[in-house]
Amino acid sequence: MLPWFEFTTVNIGPIPLQVWGFWVALGFVLTSTLLVKRLKPFGIKGELVLDLCMWLLLGGFIGARIFHVVLYEPAFFLQHPAELLKIWHGGLSSYGGFVGAAFAFFVFKKRRGLAWLKQMTLTGLFDHVSFAALYGWMTGRVGCFMIHDHLGVPCDCLLALNKPDGPRLDMALLEILALFPLAIFFFLVRNKKKPEGFFASVLLMYYGAVRCILDFWRATDIIQADARYLGLTPAQYLSLGMVGVGIWLWQKHKGAKKS
Repeated sequence: MLPWFEFTTVNIGPIPLQVWGFWVALGFVLTSTLLVKRLKPFGIKGELVLDLCMWLLLGGFIGARIFHVVLYEPAFFLQHPAELLKIWHGGLSSYGGFVGAAFAFFVFKKRRGLAWLKQMTLTGLFDHVSFAALYGWMTGRVGCFMIHDHLGVPCDCLLALNKPDGPRLDMALLEILALFPLAIFFFLVRNKKKPEGFFASVLLMYYGAVRCILDFWRATDIIQADARYLGLTPAQYLSLGMVGVGIWLWQKHKGAKKS
């Protein structure tokens, strides 16, 4: 069993540093850096990539907040509308972030066009984004683990945290550990020839399956536990959809020329 700890704010001199925000920002920097490096051989300027990343980040945050408000705590926010903009109090949906980022990309595409994608297809771009996003996502999840904002069911197993009121699983930790094999696999095959859509389809299928399974161990006996519809969390339904999209993308491109 793991010892209990909780880091929400760390003071660097007179400056309070929000731990969750620090790790999310670090994940964004890592994703952006990897994406700039992977797109450079295709003649895509780093400034444009960073602009795209900022759009994805902004859209992701907006989508994450909207999904959480609508799917997880609609009654609370109807009673406390002043809390809508207070994201530092928590309340962001992972899948809302994905949808928001996708919407932001299409807004970006409409504003900037696709002339800069001279040497690759849109699917090829999504491949590189998927590769980079995996490592940034895992880094950001460290912040969730530090503040324990995704508690799991009571458990006295090896990976449980010895919380003062009883040992529990931490879903962020489990997600990081579950994604490690995929991160290692992506790293090992990063420069090998693969069908177009490989990274995107594998990430969609793998993460969707992992998240759907892990949510069965999400806490139901705490204040503000995740909403459930017919026994499943909103994320589980969306995870099944993600797996379906991944399978479709894999089938569509599995016979394509390797690059």
